[in-house]
Amino acid sequence: MRARPPQHIVGRGDALTVIDGVCERSRVSGDALVLVGEPGIGKTTLLQYASGRWTAEGGRVLTASAVEFEADVPFAGLQQLLNPLLDTVSHRAAVLESLFDPDTAVVPDRLAIAETARRLVREVAADRPILLLVDDLQWLDRSSAAVLTMLVRRLTGVPAGFIGTARSEAGGFFERAGLEEYALNPLNESASAQILKDRHPRLNAAVEREVLALAAGNPLALVELPPIVATSPSFDLSAVPLNRRLQTAFSSRIQSLPQLTRRSLLLVALDPAQDLRTLEAAADGELLSALEPAEDLRLIRITDRVVFAHPLMRWAVIDTSSTAERHQAHRRLAGTAADPDRRAWHLANGGLGPDEDAAAALERAAYRRVRRGDPIGAVTALTHASMLSPANQDRARRLSAAAYIGAHLGGGIPTAKEVLQEVRRLGPRTLDMAVATAFVILNEDGDIDTAHRMLTGALADVDDQSHPIFSVRAAMLTLFYVCVFGGRSDLWTAFDALASRLKHPELDLLVLMRYTHADPANAGDAEYHRLDRLFDQIDQVDDPAEIVLTGLAGSWVDRLDRGRAAFRRALDKGRATDDMNVVTQALALLAYDAFFQGRWAECEQHLAEALKLTKNHGLRLYGWAIDQWIALLAAARGDDETTRRITTELGQWAVPRGVKHVSYLSGYTRTLLALSRRDWAQAYREIISMHPPGTIPPHRAVATWGVLDVVEAAVRTDHDAEARAHVAAARAARLDRISPRLHMLVTAAEALVSADDAAGLFDRALATPDAFRWPFEQARIELLAGEHLRRIRTPNAARGHLAQAFATFERLGARGWAQRASQELRASGQPVDAKARPGDLTDRQLVIARMAATGMSNKDISAELAISERTVASHLYQLFPKLGVVSRSGLRDALNRLDAN
Repeated sequence: MRARPPQHIVGRGDALTVIDGVCERSRVSGDALVLVGEPGIGKTTLLQYASGRWTAEGGRVLTASAVEFEADVPFAGLQQLLNPLLDTVSHRAAVLESLFDPDTAVVPDRLAIAETARRLVREVAADRPILLLVDDLQWLDRSSAAVLTMLVRRLTGVPAGFIGTARSEAGGFFERAGLEEYALNPLNESASAQILKDRHPRLNAAVEREVLALAAGNPLALVELPPIVATSPSFDLSAVPLNRRLQTAFSSRIQSLPQLTRRSLLLVALDPAQDLRTLEAAADGELLSALEPAEDLRLIRITDRVVFAHPLMRWAVIDTSSTAERHQAHRRLAGTAADPDRRAWHLANGGLGPDEDAAAALERAAYRRVRRGDPIGAVTALTHASMLSPANQDRARRLSAAAYIGAHLGGGIPTAKEVLQEVRRLGPRTLDMAVATAFVILNEDGDIDTAHRMLTGALADVDDQSHPIFSVRAAMLTLFYVCVFGGRSDLWTAFDALASRLKHPELDLLVLMRYTHADPANAGDAEYHRLDRLFDQIDQVDDPAEIVLTGLAGSWVDRLDRGRAAFRRALDKGRATDDMNVVTQALALLAYDAFFQGRWAECEQHLAEALKLTKNHGLRLYGWAIDQWIALLAAARGDDETTRRITTELGQWAVPRGVKHVSYLSGYTRTLLALSRRDWAQAYREIISMHPPGTIPPHRAVATWGVLDVVEAAVRTDHDAEARAHVAAARAARLDRISPRLHMLVTAAEALVSADDAAGLFDRALATPDAFRWPFEQARIELLAGEHLRRIRTPNAARGHLAQAFATFERLGARGWAQRASQELRASGQPVDAKARPGDLTDRQLVIARMAATGMSNKDISAELAISERTVASHLYQLFPKLGVVSRSGLRDALNRLDAN
């Protein structure tokens, strides 16, 4: 039987039916509802009804009331909601513990928190169904709103429900889209009259008519306005907005309270989520006794904390206090707050002017927010800290830090420019100002040398004791980007000297990137061992910025497929926090990985989204890289127009600014296009514009990728000596040790210059373990091997390689390369489609494909068939393109299609 509310609710029969339905469905498999309406319309009363109904049926209710004053306190709302659960389970997850300890080493990951909270709710709900009630969703802090948004959408299958309230037309961070909403409209005249009769039975007719007109169907106004209208007939409320009419009604009741009670109520109003012990300390031990008159009038309820009868009551308490009283209350609360973020906020609001203690506390809170994945909160805190800074130098430093962090957010570059203009007015340049300015310069002007001078000058006298390590690392990371884009060895001299002097664990990843990303040919075995360890652990990394930096460290050396899941996780986190730096780089890393793995449609999709973001948010620093990869994909597909248009535009931007890295990549892209079109002379001209054959220049990562291109272009244009010199340089640099892909490319390049073992070297290149992971490069080597065999008059052997190359190029959509392969195939005497159709497998290949599709490893298959693992790998690599797949995971469906045909 349905539990009745504690008091009769007039005129809300439809709303009660909706709430009953949500509760019934929630007990089975989760459901959610948001009640929407103006203040006083009855949202809180309906939450109380839902709470009473759920409790009467044996369920457990968790509540939170969001407060505008706590919108800048991370996870404040979530702490209210989940705190009662933590002591009821057998374990306290570290990720949830971090919500209550701002200095924890655990980085609060919103996705992880949402999933952990779901598991926690599910565990507790197994014994007693749970109902989550949140009042005033529009005031939830950003972090709580993001987690709650995800949690509510993950309640399917859990005996738990969610009902929240929000004001009409209110914004906020909680995403209501997709959730059921119920709009509470004003009561009709009959229901309004019934409420007046129930609550104020002795009103005379004239007062009743005036109250009905003033209340306009608002239930709370119908309850609170009659005493004012009856006792102050000369006070005209008709021109006052309804919210103010209600606050006036509440204010009159508050002003009748003793002064000590009003002071204690103000403490509660300024920190309503605070526990009783802390509030009692702030009130000098007199809180509970002082609040008795308010409790007697039912203005508040006291449980484990103090709860106002209605949110507008809290506003009325603040509204009736003086500025001096509010400042004094904030200072008292700051003196007793255990949470450093709350203490910082109260200090900031408790002063009468500049206050270094408050500014320093806010600055520390800002860097905690950076660690907790809340960059927007960090910018807000640093900006507030700068306004409270007594000294111009400190104000400039904090504003600069805000500008740097803000520049990574959506729309942050224009805002950062405006902030930096204010910083320059304040006085001498600081490290934070140099970092922010250099970042803006790179994105706006691309002036490499100016950015380099600014950063190295600011870092000259810095150490990890004189500045927060966050600032030092930000400066070194920005300098790293400057050096990479500049593409000149002389730029790295200062970076290396600073890295050597500023030895700190927080800089270790940047130093590794300096080798594996910026100069992979000169990275040692120790660097690659460390990089592999980082990728072994990347799935355990919480910080999205750290994930993308690790990805960048491995992006030139073929480690990206090992971080794919982590990059997707970083992308989700970046979107949740509006961190466009993380979002753009994660999309780029996923696109690069998809390109090499042969998933070109996915690559194109990621690049298109990333490019849109860089253009919308002024992040030209990343925009050029995205454009370059769009051109590279176009070149691989044989799209001459797109390739030339983009590389020409990039060259016009990069050359005058000294952004040589862009110029080198554009040259590499045009080389690839020329090779697909058999334009050997153009390919060789592009090569020598980047670097002379026979050298692997330092700090030019693209040179490690282009070994096969250089050698093929040189051989085709009769520069045989240069081709042999380049193979020797690649071997001397040990490029083949960096990754299987580079081993495959270097071995194929060696085959092109071999006088007596070309066929053997091509076979060795194609036998590279897991060669199928790089289908485009594999197909290129098949093509080269087939061309060689045809020219030495072994057409039968050539046809298998050429057919394999053609099939792969066709599947990838590499039109220029497919045309080149088809020409060779015809020259070998075979029609193009005779043996290039996917599914044309030998008996042995079909057996191996079926065994691999069941999950058998190469070792298992080799033992079963009494052949070597290398032979198994070779067969798999040949049959994948015939079936139109790039990995084992696609074999089952491909074989099913083959059987169906």
